[in-house]
Amino acid sequence: MKKLLVLSAFLAATAFAQVDKPIEMPYVDYPMVKGDHDEVAQQYCLICHSWGYVLNQGKKSRPYWTGTVQKMVNEFKAPIGKEDQQTIINYLVKHYGYEVQSGH
Repeated sequence: MKKLLVLSAFLAATAFAQVDKPIEMPYVDYPMVKGDHDEVAQQYCLICHSWGYVLNQGKKSRPYWTGTVQKMVNEFKAPIGKEDQQTIINYLVKHYGYEVQSGH
């Protein structure tokens, strides 16, 4: 038992060892397109994740963005009212998506 405790203490100390020089994390800027109520998207979306997460989705359709915003509200309990949900969807479709065209 004592050997196990000593081994555990050694492994823990090794895992949390100090580094002699500073570690620099790279800064990545994820700019949002300004306008069309971008402040509403900032207010709600950036509470939980970076804007890079949105950008990494790529250009998506209105149904995709609608489903994504609804998922954030229904499954992840994002406190976004109906009017602001539509504002966010419209912003995302205009700047990070596209409208689905009917074949008719």
